[in-house]
Amino acid sequence: MSLQAHEKFGDQVPYGDPSWYQGAPTPYYTASHVVFRAKMRAFVEKELKPYVDEWDEAGDYPEELREKAYKAGILGAIWPAEHGGTPPPDFDAFHDFIWMDELCRCGGGGILWAVFTGFGIALPPVLKHGTPEMRAKVARPVISGQKVMSLAISEPWVGSDVAGLQTTAVKSPDGKHYIVNGAKKWITGGMKASFFTVAVRTGGEGVNGISLILMEAGAKGFETRRMKTQGWWTSGTAYLDFDDVYVPVENLIGIENKGFQYIMHNFNHE
Repeated sequence: MSLQAHEKFGDQVPYGDPSWYQGAPTPYYTASHVVFRAKMRAFVEKELKPYVDEWDEAGDYPEELREKAYKAGILGAIWPAEHGGTPPPDFDAFHDFIWMDELCRCGGGGILWAVFTGFGIALPPVLKHGTPEMRAKVARPVISGQKVMSLAISEPWVGSDVAGLQTTAVKSPDGKHYIVNGAKKWITGGMKASFFTVAVRTGGEGVNGISLILMEAGAKGFETRRMKTQGWWTSGTAYLDFDDVYVPVENLIGIENKGFQYIMHNFNHE
């Protein structure tokens, strides 16, 4: 397939569209990108745009949407095949951009964060710093849409001031668990999540005392409750309470007290 003008991708206004829409030569966009954009657009037009308003009003979406998106090659498109991802051939940063660009055409931020992008900020620390056992437990079920995963950093006391977070994780006397106490606020997708990447304070004040741990829904002392938000109703934004929640030390993501660095690295793409 040759890279040529595709009127359906733009308005054909001179200098108003990406040049490759109008057939101009480019060293970056290939036929693979053209095919991928067409696939993304077809899915958004058929499966998202007609329903986003209805889902927002209901504050929910059909559970089968995640599986449908995965089978269509959409949900797992930007993830490694070894973990169940379905990336297009020669996947690169431009496929990543096209993926987000086309999804945003649905006009519903809530459904995007609930299904497609919420775990995109929660899963990377596990893939990069988690143990093989942790990756095996979490990655494939989340990427394939069987499970939902959320990132839990912001708190009632701190939002963008990550270094000031106050939720604590103290080791139990036998050293086998972290005992977590505190709260998290504005946690996107939290009402449906089975897994949470949680930022906790395991050391002293500031950036050098923060760690990431993997927490599972249903743990004793761990409660989620829905927040009323001005928009993004489909996203299921949650408030999380931790009251002496025992988390196995094996659920530590990476190295203790190195969590701030992991978070900042993760924010680059987020």
